[in-house]
Amino acid sequence: PYLVMEFVSGRSLEKKICSVGHLDVHEILRIGSQLAQGLAAAHKQGLIHRDIKPENILLENGVERVKITDFGLARAVHDDLNLSYAGAVSGTPPYMSPEQAKGERVDHRSDLFSLGSVLYAMCTGKAPFLAENWLAVMRRVVEDSPRPIIEQNPDIPRWLRDIIAKLQDKDPERRYQSAAEVSELLDSHLLQLQHPASDDFILQRT
Repeated sequence: PYLVMEFVSGRSLEKKICSVGHLDVHEILRIGSQLAQGLAAAHKQGLIHRDIKPENILLENGVERVKITDFGLARAVHDDLNLSYAGAVSGTPPYMSPEQAKGERVDHRSDLFSLGSVLYAMCTGKAPFLAENWLAVMRRVVEDSPRPIIEQNPDIPRWLRDIIAKLQDKDPERRYQSAAEVSELLDSHLLQLQHPASDDFILQRT
């Protein structure tokens, strides 16, 4: 038996960030919306990715269409055998959710925290949680807030910083509750930026 996979000619979001540093707001919204849309599709099929990070996001050459890769840690939402082992930690520390870092049971909202961390990296050019070793990073994920985006990139608007902060809330109940909602929200703000004359269409929803 064998598995046929799509070949994607392009580079990872990680390489793009390393090359250019922080991205402009239009790019952040475009890539972020597509990423959220991809997560929504996976979640609809009952899958949790559990390792959303810039390295696992491919940008197709030319159009930079977003492709989510490496579902090696993905698990079904109702797969109790894989999702509820106490103390089991899977993922990449700078981008994992607090519940992942604590080895707790996770659901689709864990991916939303990671989405927020990827958006943070696109805004600042850096991962949100950094420390001298992985254990210290995981402790920061659980206990600390990331360095404020405005201190690193004052060009990021307040409404986008608020969206990211809500995605990165330590409590899953206080995050956005679906990737589809986040995709729609980012799309709406992108549309407003592309058509700034529509002053009556300014969206403040966060």
